[in-house]
Amino acid sequence: MITIPKYFSESNLNKDVVHKMGGNTVVLLNRQNETERSRINLTQHLIAFGIEGKKYFHSLSDDTILYRNEAIFLKKGLFLTTEKVLESNNYKSILFFVDDNLLLNFFNKNGKYFLHPSSNEDLPNYFKFENTPNLSAYINSLLPYFENRNVLNEPLFKVKFEELLLNFILNDRQHFFKKFLVNLNKKNSYNLREFMFQNYTRNLRIEDFAYLNGMSLSSFKRNFEKTFDLTPAKWLKGKRLEKAEFLLQTSDHNVGEIALEVGYENLSHFIRVFKSHFNITPKKYQEKFT
Repeated sequence: MITIPKYFSESNLNKDVVHKMGGNTVVLLNRQNETERSRINLTQHLIAFGIEGKKYFHSLSDDTILYRNEAIFLKKGLFLTTEKVLESNNYKSILFFVDDNLLLNFFNKNGKYFLHPSSNEDLPNYFKFENTPNLSAYINSLLPYFENRNVLNEPLFKVKFEELLLNFILNDRQHFFKKFLVNLNKKNSYNLREFMFQNYTRNLRIEDFAYLNGMSLSSFKRNFEKTFDLTPAKWLKGKRLEKAEFLLQTSDHNVGEIALEVGYENLSHFIRVFKSHFNITPKKYQEKFT
């Protein structure tokens, strides 16, 4: 498990440029190789900006991908991440790690923009910002501060951070981002049964489900069996095949698409599991309903 931003303060990665300012950290992240799925313990809120390549984020609530010229605001907590390089053979992003005091000061200074009633609904662990001309211009405006490691100081960082949030908020006409900010430190109610029924089709291993729930693998299996009277492996296999059977009967998606929809990234593995359970390949099973 990698604890960040502490990781960037202690590692000696020549390609990364790290600015530390009081309780906040800003990093220009450079990677030439794709990374395997990593376990991340995020101890501060994070705003990540995509510059090159793409990055996968897996949270307790769902999965998302950060592309070039997009941004994502992650609540502190547990995540799984994977970095992918594209044709440039490089993954690059800018990371803003933000302490609670900086956010609290922002709330106090700009309270008039948060008059919209907060919602009682459970909100996700992240908020995504798609590519827009304003966001692209903002990301490009940050790059010169990494050409000289001593240029970005604390007062300037606070100004750039406030500029970013104000742009997001003033263009947030449906109040989604305002609700996300207001609920940052809210403890969502948790129910293992509800969580698994909402997330069993995600391409996650049992170890990943345990990690995102903040449990050891043994604790997760123990709690799971108390809840479902089945091991996680048997329950996941049954639910995924049940969903696959339904999709093969009712949808016009091909077998590869259905495999992905029910959490199988490897098509040949999905075919083997399906055939061992139903004594027929998914393709031939689908043909019976066409």
